[in-house]
Amino acid sequence: MINLLRTLLIFSTCFLIGCASNPPNLLTAQQIENICQKKKNEATNPTTNLSLATGSEGPKYQIGITMSSDYLAGRDPNDVYNQCKMSYNS
Repeated sequence: MINLLRTLLIFSTCFLIGCASNPPNLLTAQQIENICQKKKNEATNPTTNLSLATGSEGPKYQIGITMSSDYLAGRDPNDVYNQCKMSYNS
């Protein structure tokens, strides 16, 4: 029982030291703006991409469509943008 407590104490101390020694990286206002603008655009419409490649087996085509959960839920893109900005400024 004492060995278990000692082990837990050692792991807890190491965890707390690790958290204290690595401060979070703060985002700049421009980075926050870019993130929130991207979320707004994703809530506006689906994103599509087309990939063309050639290889030894001939040409390959790949089409992708990405839909954000905000788009699927029908959320207002301006609300998505405003909530994103508020979440980063808190």
